[in-house]
Amino acid sequence: MQLLDKITKETPQERRRVLKDLARSPSTTYIYGAGVFAYVLQRYLELCGITVQAAMVDRAFIDAKKYVELPILVTEDSGEQLASANIIIGVSNYPPVVEHLQRLGARYIHVVDIPDYLNMPHPFMDQAYVGEHADEFSRALDLFADDLSRQTYIASINCKVSENLSFVSEMVKLDELYFPKDEFQLTDSETLLDVGGYTGDTVHEFHRLLGGKYTRIISLEPSPENFKILASTAEVYGTDRVTAVPFGAWDSKTTLRFTPKKQHIDNQITETGPESIAVDTIDNILADLGQSVSIIKLDINGAEYRALQGARQTIKQDRPRIITRLHTKEDYYRIPLLLKSLSPSMKLYLRQRNYMSMMVVLYGLPS
Repeated sequence: MQLLDKITKETPQERRRVLKDLARSPSTTYIYGAGVFAYVLQRYLELCGITVQAAMVDRAFIDAKKYVELPILVTEDSGEQLASANIIIGVSNYPPVVEHLQRLGARYIHVVDIPDYLNMPHPFMDQAYVGEHADEFSRALDLFADDLSRQTYIASINCKVSENLSFVSEMVKLDELYFPKDEFQLTDSETLLDVGGYTGDTVHEFHRLLGGKYTRIISLEPSPENFKILASTAEVYGTDRVTAVPFGAWDSKTTLRFTPKKQHIDNQITETGPESIAVDTIDNILADLGQSVSIIKLDINGAEYRALQGARQTIKQDRPRIITRLHTKEDYYRIPLLLKSLSPSMKLYLRQRNYMSMMVVLYGLPS
């Protein structure tokens, strides 16, 4: 069966109708949750014309009175609101949340996906795009090392073109996002290159998973505001083991325009951004540090492909494990094709890490 025969004909029409109904609804609208996904979801809803009045958070998780300028309501104390308001779930692992809210008396619960969080509120891709690039998608599909990856690939494409989360729900394999136990085991001799260091979230996670037993972490973060916090994080664990580098990863050494966002989690390289950042190749950065690496993790909002192009020598010489997000429609085929061209023996695995479409992760393991 050809790839195009596996692509759904379903369109986002039904999901878009729900958003329009929410925008017109006279009822109050709340987001349940106050984490990273809730922040991105609120931005998406605003762009769809939906005004959120407050965030609902369970009592055990409240640590502030406001979240991104929204007042916070205690879920357990909001029985009247739960019974009458639209509740949009701002938690990516939503199935148990739906049951939880139903037990508390919520009647109008909505699960909303964010198809393309770098280009909101526009669709991620459509069937026409898949058809135009059917050869590239097909070649990428053939590169995966197991049936689950191939099934996840088709399901993810179908979810993106239809905006129907049911396509990926059966593919979900809950595990650590970047360092899953099923795909590879970490050892106490790892050297991690953390591309997209943010404020040190991956540094904290890696340290926790390994109980502090690793060789080194090198974390790249070009945003000055984020870098200050990342540098402080490095000091906590010791700068002899955790190195914060104020550069972004790219396919050349240059300066790029940059658009920072409110929470800085979705900062993005743009042609007309108000700020500038310094970038360099991974090959150059590691050569300057005199360092080889065993793992490269990339989560840099659409710049992953250019960063991997700048890591050609590192991938060929060090043969690191690769962990990367797929943030653009082109990345669905060009990143797998690039990795296999740089390391033909590399085994590629694709996993859906939770129930929202953006949480698909590609792993490249040398063999």
